[in-house]
Amino acid sequence: MDYFEVLGVDKSASQDDIKKAYRRLASKLHPDRNQSADAIERFQKIQESYDIISDPKKRKEYIEQEYTEVLNPKSFTQSYWNRVLNT
Repeated sequence: MDYFEVLGVDKSASQDDIKKAYRRLASKLHPDRNQSADAIERFQKIQESYDIISDPKKRKEYIEQEYTEVLNPKSFTQSYWNRVLNT
């Protein structure tokens, strides 16, 4: 899951842009306002994405991890299967 894509912002988005995108989506998809079957799941993805990319430290770690996975496929494969099997 690409956290930036979930919120609909670029990787270079400012904190204000991230907050605006989160608030817009959260108000639209909040389970109290949206009665669709997947509203809770979509809202949780938005929440998780915001938690990671709104915190500068977590955002940096997320971006570094993403580049490590692209540049080192063996490491990616191992970490991918660890995540899949442990969830």
